[in-house]
Amino acid sequence: MISMSLGDPIVYWLLRILLLVTLLVCGWGISYQEKKFFKVYALVAGAAYSLIQGLRWNRGQDYPHYYSDLMGKWETPDPELLYDGIVNFLSNILCVPYWVSFVIYSALLISAFLLVLKKVPKIAVWALPLFFIMTGSAENLIRQYLAVSFVIYAYNAYLSNNFKLVIIYLVCVPFIHASGLFAVFFFILFAIIKFEKIIKNPWILLGIYVLLYFFWDNSYFSFLTDFLQNLNFGDDYKMRSYLDNSERWFSEEGSLSFVLGTKSTVSSLISDTVSFLSYILVIYYGFYACKINSQIRIAYGFTYLAIIMKIIGGDIEMYARFYNWLIYLSPIVIGTICMTPMKLKERWVVWAILIINFYFYGFIRQIGNIPYAGCAFIWDR
Repeated sequence: MISMSLGDPIVYWLLRILLLVTLLVCGWGISYQEKKFFKVYALVAGAAYSLIQGLRWNRGQDYPHYYSDLMGKWETPDPELLYDGIVNFLSNILCVPYWVSFVIYSALLISAFLLVLKKVPKIAVWALPLFFIMTGSAENLIRQYLAVSFVIYAYNAYLSNNFKLVIIYLVCVPFIHASGLFAVFFFILFAIIKFEKIIKNPWILLGIYVLLYFFWDNSYFSFLTDFLQNLNFGDDYKMRSYLDNSERWFSEEGSLSFVLGTKSTVSSLISDTVSFLSYILVIYYGFYACKINSQIRIAYGFTYLAIIMKIIGGDIEMYARFYNWLIYLSPIVIGTICMTPMKLKERWVVWAILIINFYFYGFIRQIGNIPYAGCAFIWDR
Protein backbone atom coordinates (compact mmCIF):
# COMPACT_ATOMS: atom_id res chain seq x y z
CA MET A 1 0.00 0.00 0.00
CA ILE A 2 1.49 3.37 -0.99
CA SER A 3 0.95 6.63 0.86
CA MET A 4 -1.85 8.95 -0.26
CA SER A 5 -0.25 12.41 0.27
CA LEU A 6 -1.96 15.06 -1.85
CA GLY A 7 1.15 17.24 -1.89
CA ASP A 8 1.51 21.02 -1.82
CA PRO A 9 -0.56 22.75 -4.53
CA ILE A 10 1.67 25.85 -4.40
CA VAL A 11 4.78 23.80 -5.24
CA TYR A 12 2.80 21.86 -7.84
CA TRP A 13 1.66 24.95 -9.69
CA LEU A 14 4.96 26.80 -9.39
CA LEU A 15 6.72 23.84 -11.01
CA ARG A 16 4.09 23.52 -13.74
CA ILE A 17 4.30 27.24 -14.53
CA LEU A 18 8.10 26.98 -14.55
CA LEU A 19 7.88 24.06 -16.95
CA LEU A 20 5.46 25.85 -19.28
CA VAL A 21 7.65 28.99 -19.34
CA THR A 22 10.75 26.85 -19.95
CA LEU A 23 9.07 25.09 -22.87
CA LEU A 24 7.91 28.44 -24.29
CA VAL A 25 11.41 29.90 -24.11
CA CYS A 26 13.04 26.76 -25.51
CA GLY A 27 10.38 26.51 -28.23
CA TRP A 28 11.09 30.13 -29.19
CA GLY A 29 14.81 29.36 -29.27
CA ILE A 30 14.33 26.32 -31.51
CA SER A 31 12.06 28.33 -33.84
CA TYR A 32 14.05 31.53 -34.12
CA GLN A 33 17.68 30.83 -33.16
CA GLU A 34 20.30 29.17 -35.34
CA LYS A 35 20.10 25.39 -35.77
CA LYS A 36 23.38 24.91 -33.92
CA PHE A 37 21.60 25.90 -30.69
CA PHE A 38 18.92 23.20 -31.06
CA LYS A 39 20.75 20.75 -28.81
CA VAL A 40 21.00 23.30 -26.01
CA TYR A 41 17.31 24.21 -26.09
CA ALA A 42 16.28 20.57 -26.53
CA LEU A 43 18.45 19.51 -23.58
CA VAL A 44 16.98 22.18 -21.29
CA ALA A 45 13.40 21.46 -22.39
CA GLY A 46 13.88 17.69 -22.15
CA ALA A 47 15.52 17.82 -18.72
CA ALA A 48 12.85 20.16 -17.29
CA TYR A 49 9.99 18.05 -18.64
CA SER A 50 11.53 14.73 -17.62
CA LEU A 51 12.23 15.82 -14.04
CA ILE A 52 9.09 17.82 -13.29
CA GLN A 53 6.80 15.23 -14.87
CA GLY A 54 8.78 12.16 -13.87
CA LEU A 55 9.19 13.02 -10.18
CA ARG A 56 5.43 13.04 -9.54
CA TRP A 57 4.04 10.80 -6.81
CA ASN A 58 0.83 8.75 -6.83
CA ARG A 59 -1.07 10.94 -9.31
CA GLY A 60 -3.88 9.14 -11.09
CA GLN A 61 -5.51 5.77 -10.53
CA ASP A 62 -2.91 3.98 -12.68
CA TYR A 63 0.15 5.22 -10.78
CA PRO A 64 0.02 2.65 -7.91
CA HIS A 65 -0.39 -0.09 -10.50
CA TYR A 66 2.80 0.74 -12.41
CA TYR A 67 4.66 1.64 -9.24
CA SER A 68 3.98 -1.92 -8.03
CA ASP A 69 5.29 -3.33 -11.31
CA LEU A 70 8.55 -1.43 -10.88
CA MET A 71 8.82 -2.61 -7.28
CA GLY A 72 8.59 -6.24 -8.41
CA LYS A 73 5.00 -6.73 -7.18
CA TRP A 74 3.42 -7.18 -10.58
CA GLU A 75 -0.14 -5.91 -10.94
CA THR A 76 -0.24 -5.92 -14.73
CA PRO A 77 -1.88 -9.24 -15.69
CA ASP A 78 -0.08 -10.99 -18.57
CA PRO A 79 2.19 -8.02 -19.29
CA GLU A 80 3.07 -7.41 -22.92
CA LEU A 81 6.51 -8.70 -23.89
CA LEU A 82 8.31 -5.39 -24.42
CA TYR A 83 6.73 -3.71 -21.39
CA ASP A 84 7.80 -6.70 -19.28
CA GLY A 85 11.31 -6.38 -20.71
CA ILE A 86 11.54 -2.63 -20.06
CA VAL A 87 10.40 -2.96 -16.45
CA ASN A 88 12.74 -5.87 -15.76
CA PHE A 89 15.65 -4.09 -17.44
CA LEU A 90 15.16 -0.96 -15.32
CA SER A 91 14.33 -2.71 -12.05
CA ASN A 92 16.38 -5.89 -12.11
CA ILE A 93 19.32 -5.20 -14.44
CA LEU A 94 19.99 -1.48 -13.96
CA CYS A 95 18.44 -1.64 -10.47
CA VAL A 96 17.37 2.00 -10.61
CA PRO A 97 14.81 3.36 -8.09
CA TYR A 98 11.20 3.46 -9.28
CA TRP A 99 11.26 7.26 -9.58
CA VAL A 100 14.20 7.09 -12.00
CA SER A 101 12.10 4.77 -14.17
CA PHE A 102 9.26 7.31 -14.26
CA VAL A 103 11.76 10.04 -15.20
CA ILE A 104 13.02 7.79 -18.01
CA TYR A 105 9.45 7.19 -19.21
CA SER A 106 8.92 10.97 -19.37
CA ALA A 107 12.29 11.45 -21.07
CA LEU A 108 11.36 8.96 -23.79
CA LEU A 109 8.13 10.85 -24.46
CA ILE A 110 9.59 14.36 -24.66
CA SER A 111 12.71 13.28 -26.57
CA ALA A 112 10.52 11.66 -29.23
CA PHE A 113 8.61 14.90 -29.69
CA LEU A 114 11.79 17.00 -29.72
CA LEU A 115 13.18 14.83 -32.52
CA VAL A 116 10.08 15.63 -34.57
CA LEU A 117 10.55 19.35 -33.87
CA LYS A 118 14.11 19.08 -35.13
CA LYS A 119 12.57 18.28 -38.52
CA VAL A 120 10.08 21.19 -38.32
CA PRO A 121 11.75 23.71 -35.98
CA LYS A 122 9.70 26.74 -37.03
CA ILE A 123 6.58 25.42 -35.25
CA ALA A 124 8.37 24.67 -31.96
CA VAL A 125 7.38 27.96 -30.29
CA TRP A 126 3.76 26.79 -30.51
CA ALA A 127 4.05 23.01 -30.53
CA LEU A 128 6.44 22.42 -27.60
CA PRO A 129 4.41 24.10 -24.83
CA LEU A 130 1.16 22.80 -26.34
CA PHE A 131 2.52 19.26 -26.15
CA PHE A 132 2.82 19.66 -22.38
CA ILE A 133 -0.65 21.22 -22.06
CA MET A 134 -2.43 18.70 -24.30
CA THR A 135 -0.88 15.50 -22.94
CA GLY A 136 -1.65 15.94 -19.25
CA SER A 137 -3.06 12.40 -19.15
CA ALA A 138 0.50 11.09 -19.52
CA GLU A 139 0.75 11.48 -15.74
CA ASN A 140 -1.88 8.78 -15.28
CA LEU A 141 -1.82 6.64 -18.44
CA ILE A 142 1.77 5.62 -17.81
CA ARG A 143 2.13 2.46 -19.89
CA GLN A 144 -0.02 3.88 -22.67
CA TYR A 145 2.17 6.96 -23.02
CA LEU A 146 5.29 4.82 -22.84
CA ALA A 147 3.92 3.16 -25.99
CA VAL A 148 2.92 6.57 -27.41
CA SER A 149 6.62 7.49 -27.32
CA PHE A 150 7.26 4.80 -29.93
CA VAL A 151 4.42 6.08 -32.14
CA ILE A 152 6.09 9.52 -32.09
CA TYR A 153 9.49 7.93 -32.82
CA ALA A 154 7.79 6.23 -35.77
CA TYR A 155 6.42 9.60 -36.93
CA ASN A 156 9.92 11.08 -36.73
CA ALA A 157 11.23 8.20 -38.86
CA TYR A 158 8.33 8.79 -41.28
CA LEU A 159 9.39 12.43 -41.68
CA SER A 160 12.88 11.13 -42.54
CA ASN A 161 11.44 8.65 -45.08
CA ASN A 162 13.03 5.83 -43.09
CA PHE A 163 10.19 3.36 -43.50
CA LYS A 164 12.07 0.36 -42.13
CA LEU A 165 12.53 2.21 -38.86
CA VAL A 166 8.86 3.25 -38.95
CA ILE A 167 7.84 -0.41 -39.01
CA ILE A 168 10.24 -1.33 -36.19
CA TYR A 169 8.85 1.40 -33.92
CA LEU A 170 5.24 0.59 -34.76
CA VAL A 171 5.78 -3.10 -34.02
CA CYS A 172 7.03 -2.11 -30.56
CA VAL A 173 3.82 -0.25 -29.69
CA PRO A 174 1.37 -3.17 -29.12
CA PHE A 175 4.11 -5.10 -27.31
CA ILE A 176 4.05 -2.34 -24.69
CA HIS A 177 0.28 -1.76 -24.67
CA ALA A 178 -1.95 -4.02 -26.76
CA SER A 179 -4.54 -1.28 -27.39
CA GLY A 180 -1.80 0.58 -29.24
CA LEU A 181 -2.90 -1.39 -32.30
CA PHE A 182 -5.58 1.30 -32.55
CA ALA A 183 -2.92 3.98 -33.15
CA VAL A 184 -0.80 1.71 -35.34
CA PHE A 185 -3.77 0.96 -37.61
CA PHE A 186 -4.55 4.63 -38.23
CA PHE A 187 -0.86 5.54 -38.57
CA ILE A 188 -0.49 3.03 -41.42
CA LEU A 189 -3.86 4.02 -42.90
CA PHE A 190 -2.99 7.72 -43.07
CA ALA A 191 0.51 6.95 -44.32
CA ILE A 192 -0.95 5.01 -47.26
CA ILE A 193 -4.18 6.84 -48.08
CA LYS A 194 -3.68 10.39 -49.35
CA PHE A 195 -7.05 11.63 -48.15
CA GLU A 196 -6.16 15.28 -48.81
CA LYS A 197 -6.18 14.44 -52.53
CA ILE A 198 -9.39 12.43 -52.35
CA ILE A 199 -11.29 15.07 -50.36
CA LYS A 200 -11.17 18.37 -52.23
CA ASN A 201 -12.03 20.67 -49.32
CA PRO A 202 -12.60 20.47 -45.55
CA TRP A 203 -16.35 21.12 -45.61
CA ILE A 204 -17.38 17.46 -45.28
CA LEU A 205 -15.01 17.07 -42.30
CA LEU A 206 -16.39 20.24 -40.74
CA GLY A 207 -19.96 19.06 -41.40
CA ILE A 208 -19.39 15.77 -39.56
CA TYR A 209 -17.86 17.63 -36.61
CA VAL A 210 -20.67 20.21 -36.40
CA LEU A 211 -23.44 17.59 -36.68
CA LEU A 212 -21.89 15.46 -33.94
CA TYR A 213 -21.26 18.49 -31.75
CA PHE A 214 -24.89 19.59 -31.79
CA PHE A 215 -26.76 16.30 -32.10
CA TRP A 216 -24.67 13.56 -30.47
CA ASP A 217 -25.42 12.48 -26.90
CA ASN A 218 -23.12 10.33 -24.78
CA SER A 219 -26.16 8.39 -23.53
CA TYR A 220 -26.32 6.73 -26.96
CA PHE A 221 -23.54 4.47 -25.71
CA SER A 222 -25.58 3.10 -22.79
CA PHE A 223 -26.70 0.06 -24.82
CA LEU A 224 -23.08 -1.10 -24.88
CA THR A 225 -22.90 -1.96 -21.19
CA ASP A 226 -25.51 -4.75 -21.22
CA PHE A 227 -24.17 -6.09 -24.51
CA LEU A 228 -20.56 -6.18 -23.31
CA GLN A 229 -21.35 -7.79 -19.97
CA ASN A 230 -22.99 -10.69 -21.79
CA LEU A 231 -19.89 -11.42 -23.89
CA ASN A 232 -17.77 -14.42 -22.97
CA PHE A 233 -13.99 -14.16 -23.22
CA GLY A 234 -13.24 -17.24 -21.14
CA ASP A 235 -10.22 -16.87 -18.89
CA ASP A 236 -8.96 -13.63 -20.44
CA TYR A 237 -8.53 -11.64 -17.22
CA LYS A 238 -7.96 -8.27 -18.91
CA MET A 239 -11.10 -8.46 -21.02
CA ARG A 240 -13.15 -9.86 -18.15
CA SER A 241 -12.21 -6.96 -15.88
CA TYR A 242 -13.17 -4.43 -18.55
CA LEU A 243 -16.51 -6.11 -19.23
CA ASP A 244 -17.44 -6.59 -15.58
CA ASN A 245 -16.90 -2.85 -15.04
CA SER A 246 -18.36 -1.71 -18.34
CA GLU A 247 -20.57 0.90 -16.63
CA ARG A 248 -17.38 2.73 -15.59
CA TRP A 249 -15.46 2.19 -18.81
CA PHE A 250 -18.14 2.69 -21.48
CA SER A 251 -20.97 4.79 -20.03
CA GLU A 252 -21.56 8.14 -18.37
CA GLU A 253 -20.85 6.53 -14.99
CA GLY A 254 -17.23 6.57 -16.11
CA SER A 255 -17.35 10.26 -16.95
CA LEU A 256 -15.06 12.47 -14.88
CA SER A 257 -17.75 15.15 -14.71
CA PHE A 258 -20.19 12.53 -13.39
CA VAL A 259 -17.70 11.37 -10.74
CA LEU A 260 -16.85 14.92 -9.63
CA GLY A 261 -20.40 16.21 -9.91
CA THR A 262 -19.41 19.00 -12.31
CA LYS A 263 -22.33 21.14 -13.47
CA SER A 264 -22.77 23.32 -16.54
CA THR A 265 -22.37 27.04 -15.92
CA VAL A 266 -22.23 30.23 -17.98
CA SER A 267 -18.44 29.99 -17.76
CA SER A 268 -18.44 26.43 -19.11
CA LEU A 269 -20.76 27.55 -21.94
CA ILE A 270 -18.20 30.20 -22.92
CA SER A 271 -15.31 27.73 -22.74
CA ASP A 272 -17.30 25.20 -24.78
CA THR A 273 -17.96 27.86 -27.43
CA VAL A 274 -14.28 28.80 -27.60
CA SER A 275 -13.35 25.11 -27.83
CA PHE A 276 -15.89 24.60 -30.63
CA LEU A 277 -14.48 27.55 -32.60
CA SER A 278 -10.88 26.50 -32.04
CA TYR A 279 -11.51 23.01 -33.40
CA ILE A 280 -13.33 24.49 -36.39
CA LEU A 281 -10.14 26.44 -37.10
CA VAL A 282 -7.92 23.41 -36.56
CA ILE A 283 -9.99 21.27 -38.95
CA TYR A 284 -10.26 24.01 -41.59
CA TYR A 285 -6.75 25.42 -41.65
CA GLY A 286 -5.14 22.07 -40.82
CA PHE A 287 -6.71 20.53 -43.93
CA TYR A 288 -5.17 23.15 -46.22
CA ALA A 289 -1.85 22.91 -44.38
CA CYS A 290 -2.00 19.18 -45.10
CA LYS A 291 -2.53 19.89 -48.79
CA ILE A 292 0.56 22.11 -48.81
CA ASN A 293 2.71 19.69 -46.81
CA SER A 294 1.59 16.06 -47.07
CA GLN A 295 4.02 15.04 -44.32
CA ILE A 296 1.60 16.33 -41.69
CA ARG A 297 -1.15 14.05 -43.05
CA ILE A 298 -0.74 11.54 -40.22
CA ALA A 299 -0.71 14.30 -37.59
CA TYR A 300 -3.81 15.90 -39.11
CA GLY A 301 -5.62 12.55 -39.39
CA PHE A 302 -4.86 11.77 -35.75
CA THR A 303 -5.98 15.26 -34.73
CA TYR A 304 -9.29 15.04 -36.58
CA LEU A 305 -10.06 11.61 -35.13
CA ALA A 306 -9.14 12.87 -31.65
CA ILE A 307 -11.59 15.76 -32.04
CA ILE A 308 -14.35 13.39 -33.17
CA MET A 309 -13.51 10.92 -30.38
CA LYS A 310 -13.77 13.76 -27.86
CA ILE A 311 -17.22 14.67 -29.15
CA ILE A 312 -18.70 11.18 -29.16
CA GLY A 313 -17.06 9.98 -25.94
CA GLY A 314 -16.64 13.13 -23.86
CA ASP A 315 -14.70 12.27 -20.71
CA ILE A 316 -16.04 8.71 -20.43
CA GLU A 317 -12.96 6.77 -19.42
CA MET A 318 -12.62 4.22 -22.21
CA TYR A 319 -13.15 6.77 -24.97
CA ALA A 320 -10.80 9.20 -23.24
CA ARG A 321 -8.12 6.52 -23.32
CA PHE A 322 -8.55 6.01 -27.05
CA TYR A 323 -8.57 9.79 -27.48
CA ASN A 324 -5.14 9.78 -25.86
CA TRP A 325 -3.89 7.43 -28.56
CA LEU A 326 -4.49 10.29 -31.02
CA ILE A 327 -4.11 13.71 -29.41
CA TYR A 328 -0.32 13.97 -28.98
CA LEU A 329 0.35 14.90 -32.64
CA SER A 330 -2.15 17.77 -32.52
CA PRO A 331 0.50 20.33 -31.45
CA ILE A 332 2.23 19.64 -34.78
CA VAL A 333 -0.94 20.61 -36.66
CA ILE A 334 -1.70 23.63 -34.47
CA GLY A 335 1.90 24.83 -34.71
CA THR A 336 1.82 24.48 -38.50
CA ILE A 337 -1.44 26.47 -38.68
CA CYS A 338 -0.06 29.25 -36.49
CA MET A 339 3.06 29.58 -38.63
CA THR A 340 1.16 29.50 -41.94
CA PRO A 341 1.18 32.89 -43.76
CA MET A 342 -2.18 34.68 -43.37
CA LYS A 343 -3.57 38.16 -43.63
CA LEU A 344 -2.72 40.11 -40.47
CA LYS A 345 -6.31 40.38 -39.13
CA GLU A 346 -7.00 36.74 -39.95
CA ARG A 347 -3.83 35.66 -38.16
CA TRP A 348 -4.68 37.58 -34.99
CA VAL A 349 -8.19 36.13 -34.88
CA VAL A 350 -6.86 32.57 -35.30
CA TRP A 351 -4.10 33.10 -32.75
CA ALA A 352 -6.45 34.71 -30.24
CA ILE A 353 -9.00 31.88 -30.35
CA LEU A 354 -6.34 29.16 -30.14
CA ILE A 355 -4.49 30.90 -27.29
CA ILE A 356 -7.69 31.40 -25.30
CA ASN A 357 -8.73 27.78 -25.75
CA PHE A 358 -5.45 25.98 -25.19
CA TYR A 359 -3.52 28.38 -22.95
CA PHE A 360 -6.20 30.16 -20.97
CA TYR A 361 -8.79 27.38 -20.55
CA GLY A 362 -6.27 24.55 -20.92
CA PHE A 363 -3.78 25.87 -18.38
CA ILE A 364 -4.06 29.38 -16.90
CA ARG A 365 -7.63 29.00 -15.66
CA GLN A 366 -6.64 25.77 -13.89
CA ILE A 367 -3.92 27.41 -11.82
CA GLY A 368 -4.65 27.00 -8.11
CA ASN A 369 -6.97 24.04 -8.55
CA ILE A 370 -6.05 20.80 -6.82
CA PRO A 371 -6.24 17.95 -9.35
CA TYR A 372 -8.53 15.07 -8.43
CA ALA A 373 -5.45 12.82 -8.30
CA GLY A 374 -3.51 15.16 -6.04
CA CYS A 375 -0.37 17.18 -6.74
CA ALA A 376 2.33 15.26 -4.90
CA PHE A 377 5.97 14.75 -5.81
CA ILE A 378 8.29 12.05 -4.56
CA TRP A 379 9.45 14.27 -1.69
CA ASP A 380 5.82 14.27 -0.41
CA ARG A 381 5.83 10.50 0.26
